[in-house]
Amino acid sequence: MKKSLLKIASVLTIMVATAFSAAAQNFEGVIEFKKQTATDTTNYVYYVKGNQVKIDEIGSKSHKVEGTSLINLDTKTMLYFNHERKLYMDNPTPSAPTINGTCVVKKGQNVKNLQGYKCVEYTVTNQQEGVIITYWLADGKFSFFEKMLRQLNRKEKSSVYFLQIQDIKNMFPMLSVQTDLTGKETTKLEVTKITKKELDPAMFEIPKGYNKFEK
Repeated sequence: MKKSLLKIASVLTIMVATAFSAAAQNFEGVIEFKKQTATDTTNYVYYVKGNQVKIDEIGSKSHKVEGTSLINLDTKTMLYFNHERKLYMDNPTPSAPTINGTCVVKKGQNVKNLQGYKCVEYTVTNQQEGVIITYWLADGKFSFFEKMLRQLNRKEKSSVYFLQIQDIKNMFPMLSVQTDLTGKETTKLEVTKITKKELDPAMFEIPKGYNKFEK
């Protein structure tokens, strides 16, 4: 009887440890989203594995992958792939964008369920730049996203304003809507599909047959 109890306790300990380990893991998988403006819609796909992120840009007319960025968050290096010419090149981190005026961050009370995630509303307003962005943020161990944005230093307001929000270490915006001060929508980014799965490390390597572009 004593041995049986010890065995059961041992099994329970392993189960709890396994569950804790799985919960502590960062997101790995595929995130598909689209960016809509008044004149165009572009689709993107993020492939995330550990410290590496691969971003495919899908052409709005061709519906094909027109460019790919490969980001290593540990070494802080980036590569860009031109698939048509089978070339790759180093893509250095640009200087950080500047913000005119002050971004005022407000956490809202509203909650939405998007792509299976509970998302909390955050609003960032900058009166001088005439921009309001409403984010719906999911907390799902998305630690790659903040690191990636700080490495990319994108100039677009959705990226710049997101980094003004505190405590975003594991957050990811399932939806963001940018408007002017009158409420007119100018840009919308929306996750269309998110899939947790283990990715092949080969996806994050330079494709065979590609040559380095030298200026």
